[in-house]
Amino acid sequence: MSSAHPTDTRRRILQAAKQIAQDNRSIQGVTISLEAVAKRAGLTKPGLLYHFPTKEALITGLVDAAAANWAQMISAACTQAAVEASDGTGDSGCAGAPGHDPEPAGEPADFSVFARYRGYVRVATSARVSRADYWIFSDALYHPALSHVWHDRLNPWFSTAGVSAAARAWLTTARFCADGAWMSEATGMFPAAELDSVRSHALELVDRARAAEDEHG
Repeated sequence: MSSAHPTDTRRRILQAAKQIAQDNRSIQGVTISLEAVAKRAGLTKPGLLYHFPTKEALITGLVDAAAANWAQMISAACTQAAVEASDGTGDSGCAGAPGHDPEPAGEPADFSVFARYRGYVRVATSARVSRADYWIFSDALYHPALSHVWHDRLNPWFSTAGVSAAARAWLTTARFCADGAWMSEATGMFPAAELDSVRSHALELVDRARAAEDEHG
């Protein structure tokens, strides 16, 4: 029998850690031990330590995987919208730069700032998120090394460099709306009854940003 690929094992470990966080019900907060993660992943502790030598390395890996997943989802949303816009079946507001055929490379530079924000709004108001997702995000706020992981992964998607102050204000408002939507859904605290409407309003804010930029230019 062939051994599991290292990448698959790492993914299994990270999924096990996330499941433990999701199952946590303690009022003292989430605590994750290497022993518990190894057991949940079906590994020995030395087997886990081969991939993540310390608890800090494990948590960093968990945060990086989460941030990378958000970036991938935003990229996919923008790419799909660009493809649909090119054949007239989708929302042209999420296409790439005007006058250029959409390229499914999926990097932030492949899309306009308005496309990137529309992509984020769509993801944040439709992705399946859990309490564990919220914990992974919020716990990083108390650890600079972890917050840098989020910043490095997502800042290219959220950057508003080069746009006017008026457009930037509208984009920031749209992002705050999307932030609140996914966090509310993840925690289960006051989730939106009409999430589709929330998405529509947030997308309208991005449209206002584009209009403000057009007026400025």
